[in-house]
Amino acid sequence: MQSSFDIDPRLDGLLATIFGPGRQDPDGTMELTLIVDGTIVSGSAVSEEAWSRRQKAQISTSDGFPAELPHVTEEDQVRFIHFLEPVVVSGGNPIRLNATRVDLRHVSAWSIGRLNYGEQ
Repeated sequence: MQSSFDIDPRLDGLLATIFGPGRQDPDGTMELTLIVDGTIVSGSAVSEEAWSRRQKAQISTSDGFPAELPHVTEEDQVRFIHFLEPVVVSGGNPIRLNATRVDLRHVSAWSIGRLNYGEQ
């Protein structure tokens, strides 16, 4: 596993500008493609708050009230990239997910933009 010093400083700076403290739009998104442990993850990167809202909307308790998710600290927010509706490509097979998050320490390559796998 890489240390936090191995995180690409350009990616870290880009994410901090868009999703970090003092950002202008807490609901901003960025199309991003990553290589994570040999797997491609491509989709809309969002803030931890937007990701958390999406997760809460999909989870409910038996009485119909939204379930509580654990609070993510500022340290975690810097450490993770949060995706909504990404495509994950492993072994050449695209898999669509509702939401996921990726630990920055596992990113070996990245590019701004989204891969199109059979999307119109």
